[in-house]
Amino acid sequence: MIDKGLIENAKSSLGERAAEIIASGLNIQKWNSRQLKGLCPFHSEDTPSFIWNKKSYYFKCFGCGRTYDIIDYYTEHEGLNFIEAVERLFNEVGQVYDFETEKAIHRKKEYRFPKEEKNTSTSKIEKYLKLRGISKATIDYAGVKEDSKGNIVFEYRDQYGQLLLVKYRPARKLNKGENKTWCQKDADTVPILYGMDKVNTSKPLLICEGEIDRLAAIESGWRNVVSVPFGANNYHWIEYNWDWLEQFDEIIIWSDNDEAGEKMRKEVIPRLGEWRCKYVVSRYKDINVHLYKEGPESVLEAILNAKEVPISDVIDMADVEDFDITRAEKIKSGLNGLDRWIHGFVLGTVNVITGINGSGKSTFINQVCVCEPLEQGYKTFIFSGELTKQQLRSWIEYPMAGPDVIEVIDNGPNAPKTHRVPREIKAIMREWYRGKIFIYDNDLDYRASSILKKMEELARKHGVKNFVLDNLMMIDLECSEHEKYTKQKDFMKSLVTFARKFNSVVHLVAHPRKTQTIQRLTKLDVAGSGDITNLAHYVISIHRVTDKEKQQAEEKGKEHIFDCIIDLFKNRPLGYQDKDIGVYFEKKSKRFYGISDDPSKKYSWTKLNKNLDFFEVEEKAPWDDE
Repeated sequence: MIDKGLIENAKSSLGERAAEIIASGLNIQKWNSRQLKGLCPFHSEDTPSFIWNKKSYYFKCFGCGRTYDIIDYYTEHEGLNFIEAVERLFNEVGQVYDFETEKAIHRKKEYRFPKEEKNTSTSKIEKYLKLRGISKATIDYAGVKEDSKGNIVFEYRDQYGQLLLVKYRPARKLNKGENKTWCQKDADTVPILYGMDKVNTSKPLLICEGEIDRLAAIESGWRNVVSVPFGANNYHWIEYNWDWLEQFDEIIIWSDNDEAGEKMRKEVIPRLGEWRCKYVVSRYKDINVHLYKEGPESVLEAILNAKEVPISDVIDMADVEDFDITRAEKIKSGLNGLDRWIHGFVLGTVNVITGINGSGKSTFINQVCVCEPLEQGYKTFIFSGELTKQQLRSWIEYPMAGPDVIEVIDNGPNAPKTHRVPREIKAIMREWYRGKIFIYDNDLDYRASSILKKMEELARKHGVKNFVLDNLMMIDLECSEHEKYTKQKDFMKSLVTFARKFNSVVHLVAHPRKTQTIQRLTKLDVAGSGDITNLAHYVISIHRVTDKEKQQAEEKGKEHIFDCIIDLFKNRPLGYQDKDIGVYFEKKSKRFYGISDDPSKKYSWTKLNKNLDFFEVEEKAPWDDE
C-alpha cells in the first residue's frame, strides 16, 4: 500500500496549483483565482460556494456538501484509477516512487483471471438502468459493460486496476426463481470489493450491498463507494481486503433495509471499528430505490448525514429487541441431550466449563467447542496453556476423524492396543480446517491483555466467532496474589463485553477447588472468585461416572449406565438449569455421544475424499487406551 503520508506530501507540494488545474479542467464558472472559489460544477447555483481549502488541499461546496481534490479530478475527469492518479500526482511534483514494484508485489500468481468483455455497445443495458435512475455518464464512469446476450457486466478490479472478478446480471426484471447474478465461467473468484480501483483512500468510504446500489451512489454524486461481492451475509471481503480497508479514517455502511442488511451492519461495524464507522438507515429498501423515489440530492444528503455509532453501553429501552431463542444465532453443541435444554450456545455469551482432572473436560472441549463449531461454519481461536500445539492438534483430530477411520495399533501381547489417525486422513482434515482454527502461539506472554488483544484482531480481521480459553489458571491476570479475585472479576467482565461486541461465544475452562475424593461437583466448586460463575451465561461441569456409581446404577436396574454426566448448572438465555445429560464415551475417537446421537457421525471433511473405505479397522478391546 502506498503510504498516505506520501500522498499528502505530494498534495502539499502541488498546493494551489491543484485548484487551478481543477478549475481549468472543469471549466468552473465565475472563477476567482485570488480567492480560489467559483460556481460548483456539480449542482446549479448563482453564488459561488465551491471554495478551495488551503490547509487540506481540496474544494468543498457549501451548497451541496461535496468535496473534490486533485485525486478525484484525475479519477473522475481523466478516467484514471486511484493508483494511476497518485502516479500522475507524484510526477507533477517530482516525487519518486517505484510504482512497478508496488504493482508486482500484489500481482496474483497461479490465478485463472477472467476475461474482459469486448463488446463496445451498451444500448440494451442503458435502457434498463435508465429505468432505475442510472445515467450513461455513470455507466461510463463505473466501466459497466454489456455482453453479447444483453446482460449487464460488472468488472471487479483491485486498487491497481487488475481484473479479478467478472459478474453478470440480466438487464431486465428477474423471473421468479431466476439467478440474480453469476460469475464468469472458467475463471477464479475472490471476495474483492466492486469499485475499489476508483476509490480515494484519503476520503470517507461508503460500503453498500449491490453493484447497482454503488451506481446509484455515484449517480447521486458520491463516488467514493464500493459494494460487497457476494451478498449481505458473506463477510469474506473483510479479511481479503483488510489492509486496504485499514487505510480509511471514516467508513459509512449503507446496507439494505431488511433483516439481512441489519445483520450485515451489526457484524461489519465492530469488525471495521466503531470509532470510524457511521451508517445510513433509509425508509427504502436500498440506495437504488431511495434514488428512484427521492432523487440524487436526497441520497447524497443521507450519506452526508450518516449516523454515528451509538454510545456504547447505552440504549433507548424502546429500541431493545425482543429475544427469541428460535431466531437467535447459535452454535449447536452437537449433543442432542444438551441442545434440548440450551438450543445451542447463543452468540454473545460466555460459557464456563469445569470438572476434575480426567473427568472428560478435554473431550467436551475438543468435540463440542472446536469440532462442532467448525462443522457449522464458525472459525475458532484456542488458547491452551497446558498442551503444546502438537498435542492440542492431535487431541482435536481424534474426534474430528471419527471411529470409522481410526486405526487400531497392536503393540504386542504385553502391551495395550493404541489408536492412530492415519496420515492420509490427517492431510485431508487439515486441508478442510486450514484457515479456520487459530492457536495462540506466544509461550512467553500469557497476559490477559495480550490474549484479549489477539482475540479482537481475529474477530475483526478473520471473523472468528468461537473462542476457547483453556484454562483460567494459566492466564496471567497481571496482578498480585491479593488482587487475584478482583482481577478475575475484571477479566470475566472483559470476556462478557467482548462476546457481546463481536457477537461471539467464549468458552472459559475453570478448574474446580481442590477435592479430596472424586466427587460430582456443584457450581460452587469452581475455583476462584464467585463472579466467574455469576457473570457467565452458561456453567457446565463434566463428571466421569466411577465404577462404583455404575455398579450402583446397575443394581438399581437403570436402563442406561453412562460413562459421563454433563451437568448444566446455569443457562441464562433460557432459564433451564440444574439439568444432567448422560453420555457414553467412544474410546477410539475420544467422543461423547448420547442415547439419540450417532457415535460415528461424519464431519464434512469426509466429502473431500472419494474413497474412505481403505482401512481395515480392528475391533476395540476392553483394555484399549483412550
